[in-house]
Formats: sequence, structure tokens, C-alpha cells
Amino acid sequence: MKRPRLVLAATCIAAATVLGWLAAQAVTAGAARAKAAKAGKAAPAAQPSDSQGRLPDTVTTGPLPANRVLLRVDLRSKGQAAAKEATEWDGSLSVAGARLAGLRSWSGDPRDVIEGTSWKVTTRRAIPWNSEQRKRGHEAMPLQDSALLVELADVTEGAELKFDTKQGAFSVRLADVPPGAALPRLGGLARVVRVAPSSIILSAPTEDDFPAAAQAADGTLYVAYVAFTHGKDFRAATGAFAEDPKDISNLSQPTGGDQVMLLRLKGNEWSGPIAVTPAGGDVFRPAVAVDKSGDAWVFWTAKRDGQWDLFARSFKGDIASDELRLTRTPEPDVFAAAATDRDGRAWVAWQAFRGGNSDILAARQDGARFSDPMIVSGSPGNQWTPAVAASTDGQVAVAWDSYQNGNYDVYARVWSGGKWGEPVAVATSLGQEVSPAVTFDPSNRLWIAYEKGLEKWGKDWGALEKNGAVLYSARTVEVRVLEQGRLLRPAAEPDTAFAPAGPRGGKPAAVKLSLPRLAADSKGRIWLACRSSRDLVRVNIGSVWHEFAAYYEGDKWSGEILCSGTDNTLDSRPALVARPGGEVLLIAAADGRAKQAAQLPQWFVQELAKQGQTVEQGKVEKRWPDLVNSELAAVVLGPLASAAAPAKLEPAAAEAPPPMPAELAAEAAAVARARAARAEVGGKTLRLLRGEFHRHTEISSDGAGDGMLMDMWRYGLDAAAHDWIGNGDHDNGGREYPWWITQKTTDLFAVPGAFAPMFSYERSCNYPDGHRNPIFAARGVRCLPRLRAGQGRAMDDLAPEADRPNSPDSLLLYRYLAQFDGICASHTSGTDMGTDWRDWSPKVEPVVEIYQGCRQNYEMPGAPRSNTAENSIGGWRPYGFVSLALKRGYRLGFQSSSDHVSVHISYCNVWAEAFTREAIFAALKARHVYGATDNIIADVRCGDHFMGDEFTLASKPTLAVKLTGTAPLAKVHIIKDGNYVHTAEPNKAEVQFQWTDFAPEPGKTSYYYVRGEQADGELVWASPMWITYKP
Repeated sequence: MKRPRLVLAATCIAAATVLGWLAAQAVTAGAARAKAAKAGKAAPAAQPSDSQGRLPDTVTTGPLPANRVLLRVDLRSKGQAAAKEATEWDGSLSVAGARLAGLRSWSGDPRDVIEGTSWKVTTRRAIPWNSEQRKRGHEAMPLQDSALLVELADVTEGAELKFDTKQGAFSVRLADVPPGAALPRLGGLARVVRVAPSSIILSAPTEDDFPAAAQAADGTLYVAYVAFTHGKDFRAATGAFAEDPKDISNLSQPTGGDQVMLLRLKGNEWSGPIAVTPAGGDVFRPAVAVDKSGDAWVFWTAKRDGQWDLFARSFKGDIASDELRLTRTPEPDVFAAAATDRDGRAWVAWQAFRGGNSDILAARQDGARFSDPMIVSGSPGNQWTPAVAASTDGQVAVAWDSYQNGNYDVYARVWSGGKWGEPVAVATSLGQEVSPAVTFDPSNRLWIAYEKGLEKWGKDWGALEKNGAVLYSARTVEVRVLEQGRLLRPAAEPDTAFAPAGPRGGKPAAVKLSLPRLAADSKGRIWLACRSSRDLVRVNIGSVWHEFAAYYEGDKWSGEILCSGTDNTLDSRPALVARPGGEVLLIAAADGRAKQAAQLPQWFVQELAKQGQTVEQGKVEKRWPDLVNSELAAVVLGPLASAAAPAKLEPAAAEAPPPMPAELAAEAAAVARARAARAEVGGKTLRLLRGEFHRHTEISSDGAGDGMLMDMWRYGLDAAAHDWIGNGDHDNGGREYPWWITQKTTDLFAVPGAFAPMFSYERSCNYPDGHRNPIFAARGVRCLPRLRAGQGRAMDDLAPEADRPNSPDSLLLYRYLAQFDGICASHTSGTDMGTDWRDWSPKVEPVVEIYQGCRQNYEMPGAPRSNTAENSIGGWRPYGFVSLALKRGYRLGFQSSSDHVSVHISYCNVWAEAFTREAIFAALKARHVYGATDNIIADVRCGDHFMGDEFTLASKPTLAVKLTGTAPLAKVHIIKDGNYVHTAEPNKAEVQFQWTDFAPEPGKTSYYYVRGEQADGELVWASPMWITYKP
């Protein structure tokens, strides 16, 4: 019996067009291409090489989706809410008036069986992925609906499908299921919707991502994208080491780098890809526009001479111009967006960091050059991710989002008549309004779509505080229209379209909608695409998102249209281009992650076997060494046969930014105090730099609720106003490509003198080894795989201080950190993710995450926010308290970081000699660090020595304590060797006192540290000092 495979019909590849190998692949700084252009020669097609310069496997291009119909048939569970029951949907299908070209399970679950036109399918409970879910058991998981995907070809006007299932028979006339409509059957137990077909237009061993597209006047389509070439040992995800490796030097092996490439579609024929930049580069998201001569201008950010600048190059067919460097500044220029004005000039807008904040700049084409940058927005606060569009009456509009008001708001500005108009406040509530998209309709009205989130985005939220909103909280998409200075809105908001059950009588969607894209088709309809996730939420690599589209005409939006073959991360931003004839083409990067559902996690298969269920894993098509590989996919939306009804618009209230809430003003003042703080220690001036290095994103396999990597950067720069931050994704995603993107953006968002992010990740092992977060000052060190069978065995029957054998995997980690100049910090030490402190390295483990907002405090039993046997998030392991590590003699400084979801209540504060990565790293090594739950300043010293130091005194130790709180400090404790030896109750925000230990034991080394407790419950932990008293 055949097992179904989730290989959407949209993934067919045309007969391969094998591209010529570029003899001199390294086109040094574009010189060879420029030489060819001057000689009137075509630039040769290129394939990215690996890091050894070897010929890669075949690169293929494929056609746009064929003329076929895809239907998704949703099969739901009987019952209501919690009383739902697993429902069998075994059945068969017959088709009249069309040819059945394919039938498969939507999810690809190998327990679904399909043979010919029959199937055995049931709704079933979700897989319990995390440890808490597994403890509750599979039967406690919610039921998930099932679905079939039906592919039809040779469709005639009267095509009809007849379903015969265990739950009843029903029929569907294809004419009754237009795009955007949902057809219920069996009282809503079944539902049929159209799915937009897709095809792979470029498949290569590279990771092909970040597509941008533009269309010439003659209909020629240009697609620019970034191609990443894997390092030779990392083309597939690396597994665990079978034995302790003698050599791990390849973990710093160079990758093949990435480069910007260009595809061209003329008629139905693709040409290219052409190398826009040399192989082995370091580039960031391109943009493309076509000028009046038909030349395609490609814009991109690249790291040159140690800085991230904006570049451009034009192509006349295959002939390339010289490369233009549009900026030259130590601060990064990012997120280029491009358009062509009525006069055929290319425009580019981008986000430019200047003076510590980012502005929005723009430049326009002047023949073969570009104008000097024009300031579109230079307001205080960071301005983000511009979008640009041009009208047929001479307008050029730029929209962006801004943090100038202490939350994200959307603004737009229009160039007309040779000058910029005033900025228009499009959306300026206290909520999160971000990531605008723009297009002009045939009436030259500017449509602006943006993502709308909750108030207090990125503010206090965690296990014990829930006063703000997490980074990937409830969100939707809103649309506004700008017409001659008036702000309008559609008669219906688009979230009424994007709902799993289709339009619901004007009710908004209950799902999250992100990253809108807009296009106006040739018939006047406005098309909106956005990113969302539905029933297939989690596979082995992580979470799954797809693109969904809808269109607006008259006074309503269509229902949502699922774009097949667009499965990837949340932060996958397709290009949306209106084509002649009413079609809209969506070009997306798709990594095929959804097909992993055909292979259940092995531990889950074993659990099912214990219950008597045998599962034959599905076979998954794999074109490249890794099962998951980013390729370029195309989706055709429309054309719709009918003429578009005129869009009905209503006045939208003009929004003035509301006054900044008092709590935000107080926070800004606290941040300013912290940034001004200095400490003179040992003849050196130290400055306080606030950050953390345990911030998860969707890149983690369990990071569905954490938001995009770009949200992490927004949070660090804006909502938390950090001075530095480090990513905490599990193994940076477990593959080389997400590691490369994480490392790249860590480099990209380094703003001299303003923001110094660190290179880090989370490496998780179960108790007793524990989860640790490695951190580095330099780029280029890959994550360390686990040592199979190298973990320690829990021995909690022994006393906590008893010796236990070292864990080979932990020793491998310490060796790795020593070799590559890294350090690490254990976290959640008192849980099943923690450790019994059998392992420690004084060289590479100088700090510990004493508290995290996602869970609790692991300082000592009875401390504020500490876990207990009755209340321990993530399991109870009392041998993991940090006090027991200190009792063993471990020298550990204290820091606090967030972990999953939690925001704004965990701070790792370092006292550094300079505002650089190297200085932050040195401060962590020196333990000149403290943890806090708010912007509290802590300066604790003893004579010329500072928190974290180890030293000897001939006189009795006197500690000088100086704390500046964000609220009155109710208690300040001095703790010596695990015991409270002094408690002050100052009840004021600024505290300064000295305390002398009049009873030190001669010859003994004791540790002393300070904990401050504010009246509002916020905490601060200053790192210990280890003092040996030798009178």
C-alpha cells in the first residue's frame, strides 16, 4: 500500500536548463563584469561555488504554474470545543469534467493512507512537542483537523467532484468554489476551498532567499535574490558526534558566502541566473527596479571594508554596468526598496543608521548615477523598513514605521512636483504598527498596508509579570488609503478575509497576520498577501508559515487564498507583482519544511509503538543534501474573469500621536541614567552596557511564539533599549543557513557607539548536564553538536556536594569554547533543563543565568521569585541552585536573560571598558556583571576591587554598595557564603552605604554578594566577590 507524500503538485521542475560554469567565478569586485559591459559583451550566467571553488550540482529553472486547479478539502472533528472527538474520514472520490491529477494528504502525516482515489484519514491529536506537553500525555493534546489536497487538470466548465466518506457523501461543483470562497458541506463538518497553485522557478544547492521583483514596460520580469553557498562540510544538518572528536577545527570553516543573483523572465522563458555580485560575499536583501531604457537596477547591502553599505548595478539584458557604491559610512545601510517613477527613473529608499539612530533616506536615478541621499525621515528614534511605490501622475511615495513616539507608528511621505510633502501620520496609536507595504491604484491613490499589534509591545512580560505584550502577540493587518492628503480606509478591514473558515460576516480573523504585501492588478483590484500559520504549526525543524492572499473590490474583501508551496519561516517576505492580463505573481522563498510532517519524530513513533500503533514513516523527496533547502517559488493569483467593482472607501480618522505614557517616560529616564553611569575601578573608567544573550526567535525549533529574528533586533534596539543583545536560538536553528543569517544580522546591526550585539546561541542538554548558552565576540564559530551517549546520569540520591563523574559532552563543550575563545552560561539550573553542578570550567564558564523572565530565580531556596518543589516551571531539581555551585567553590558572576517569549524583565548588565564586543566579552570573562529585572544600576566594590573579582586582603573586608533603582529599594541584602549577614531597609531609590565584615575567618576565602529588592518587586543581583582574609 502506498504512503502519501506531501509533495505539492506545484513543485514540478521543468526540463533542466543547465547553466554554464563561469570560468573565473570570483568576479573580483565586479571588475570582470564591468570590463565585459564596456566591451559590449554579455555577462556570463553564474552558479555560486562552494568554499573550495568547485562546480556545484545542477541549477534548474522552471515555468510558472501550469493551468490547473488545486482544492483543499478540510475534514473536521465532530463535537464542540473540548468535547470534540477523533473522527474517521475514510472515503473515496470520483471526478467528472476534469482529470484527477493528484490526491494527497495536506499534512503529509504518514498515518494517513491514500491509494488511487481512496483514502484512510482521521482527525487526531497534535504531537506533544515540548517536555510539558509530553508530561501531560498525547491524549491531553487538542484534536487537529485533517485535509486532502486535490489536483485537477483538463478542467471543463461543468466539472464536479463527488466524495463518499464515513461521515457522509457530498458533491462539489467547481464553479461554486471560486478563488477566495469557502464551500461548507455536511453541515460545516467538511469544507472545500481553492488553493493557489505554485511552481518552483529556481532550484539549486544554494539557499536561495529574499526575492525582489520588478517588471519592465514590455512585461519582462526581473527577480533579484540572494544565494548562499554552504561550507563543504555543512551542506546538510550535522548530527551528533558518534564519539569524542579529535578535531573540531572545521566548526570555524568558512562558508561559501552569499551573493546577489538576477533572473529574467521574458514571455515564458527564464534566463540566468546572472551573478550581480561576486561569489563568497556578505550581502543583505536586494531590491530591483526597471528604468525607462529597460535596464534593471539592482540594489543591495554588502559588507565591504568592514562596514555595511548600499550598492547598485544595472543590467541591460545580460550586460552589467559598473558597480555603484551609494553610501560609505561605518554605520549600516539596510532594507533597500525600489520603484520606478512616471518618467522612468529608478528610486531607492533604505534604512540608514546615522548618529546612533536609523533614518529613512532615498535617492533617485540620474542617468548612470544616483542623486545624493535625501532625508525622508530623520525623526528621533529608529525609523524602519521603508516601502516605495510610484504613480502614473508623477508621485513617489515612501512609507516606513517609526519608534519616535516610544512605540511603532506608520508614516508616509510623497514626492510630487519636485519636492517632498510633509510626513503623513498613517497609524499612530499606542499599539504596534509596523512593516508597511504600498501600492498606487489606477486612480493614483496610495494604498498602505501594515501590521497591527498590541500596546506595550516588548514590555514587561514573563512567568511572573504580564503587564506588557510579547514580541509575537496578537496581530493583524490594516489598510489605509491616501488620496490628495485625505486618509481613507476600505469599507471592510482585511482581517475579515483571513480566517480559516473564510469570510465570517465582518468578524475579524482569530489568526495572526504578518508582513503584508500589496499590488493593484490591471483591472483595479487591490491584492493583499500576508504571512500566517494554520493547522500545520510544527515539524522537526520548527514552525511552518505560508503566504495567504485576498483581494478587495466594491465594499468587501474576498476570502483568503492559501498560496501553496510557500512554506518557510514567518520572516519570508515575497515579492508581489501585477502582470499584464490581470494576473498577480507572487515570488517567494520556500524551503519545503512542511514536507517534514511525513516523518514523525522518532520519540513519538516509539511512544505510539508502546500503544500498539505501528507507523511506517513517509518518504520525502530530497533534491539536495539537506531535506530543507530554500528555493524560489512562484504563485499565480487570478486573473479573475469579471471586471473589478470600484473600491468603496470611507474616511479614516486622522491620528495624532497620543502623549507618551508616564511609565514610558520614566523608563526612558532610567535608560538615560544607566547609559550615563560610569565606575572608576583600578584606574580605569567602566561604563554600564545593558543586554542579554538568551533571546529566542522563530529560528528555534520550539520558537513559534517568539517572533521573527528581525523582531529580536527591533526589541533590542527599541523596546528594551539595550546596548547589546545575543541570540539564544537552539543551535541557531540546527542548520548552517539559519546560523549564517543569525551571524550576519548580528554583524549587520552593530552600530558603532550605540549597539554592539554578540554572537551566541543556546546548546541544550537534559539534566544533569543542563542548558548552556555559548557566547563569542567574533563571528564565524558554528554551533557544537552533541556527543551521542556523552551526557551524564542523574545521581540525585547522592548528597549535593558529593563527587559525580564529569559528563563527556560538557567536557567537549569546554574544549570547544577554549579552542574558539568563547564562554558560556548555564541557565534554569534548578529544573529538568539544569545541572547538578558536576561540571564547571573556570576558564570558559565565568557567569550563570541566575534568573530568567520566562521562568524563575535559581539563586537559593527561599529567595524572591525562586522555584519551589510545589512551583517549579520546567521541573524541580533542587541540586541546581546556584548557591550549591558557589558552595563548591565555583566562581560565577550573575546575569539575567529572557529565554522564550519573556521580554523586558531580564537584564545582563556589564561594566565594560569600551562600547565594543570585545570589551563586553572581557567584562563577562572578568565577571564585572550583574543581573536585574529592571533598569537598576548596581555598583558594588571593596576598595579597588569590583564585583566579580577574587582577591586577598590583610584587613577586614568593607563592601561599598551603591544602587540606583527604578523604584524605592525596600531591602538590600549582603549574603556571605550563602547566609544573610546584613539587611538594610532604605525605602528609597538611591542607596549608598558601606558594610564591614568584622568576623572574617583568617585564611578562608568567602564570597559576598548583594541582592536588592525594590518595593515594586523588581530585583537586582550583583556578582559575588571572593575575598581571602589574610591578616
